[in-house]
Amino acid sequence: MFSWFLAELSRLIATASPILHRYGMWAVFALVFVENLGVVFAPGESVVVAAGFLAAKGVFSVWVVLPLAMLAATLGSGVAYGIGARYGHKVLLRYGRYVGVRQPMVDRVHRFFQRFGPPIVVVGRFVVPLRQLQGYLAGSSEMGFASFVVWSAVGSILWVLAWGGGAFWLARLIPVGG
Repeated sequence: MFSWFLAELSRLIATASPILHRYGMWAVFALVFVENLGVVFAPGESVVVAAGFLAAKGVFSVWVVLPLAMLAATLGSGVAYGIGARYGHKVLLRYGRYVGVRQPMVDRVHRFFQRFGPPIVVVGRFVVPLRQLQGYLAGSSEMGFASFVVWSAVGSILWVLAWGGGAFWLARLIPVGG
């Protein structure tokens, strides 16, 4: 099981390392921001893993790259929250029927976020596509902005530490050229 995990980290690193070698910290910020803004196929998780690994190899400072990724994740989801708060509820009610979303479903999600918003935001960081969509969901469900930002930051810190910090810590065991 552990060898599978290391192989998966190796795959993520191999995917994102060329981007990071070419564009550096800008790529870390931009790709993590865009993924957390809601672009499901952006390689944010791969970038965080590769950045942690490359920090262990001396390419980046771990004290800069991991906080930068945390900031990008929090800001990206914050922008998504703003869009969700401004347009989400209305758009879901108006166009949701075309994709099978009906008023009762919107109401259930709204109540669910009102009741369990903070844990959803924290745990949601680790679940694709919830990581990418939670800002929109929280905003359209009228979760308080201050609460969302605090819990989004907590989730971002834990997510980056788990993936980027984990890759940094396990770098000597990961079978990837650095």
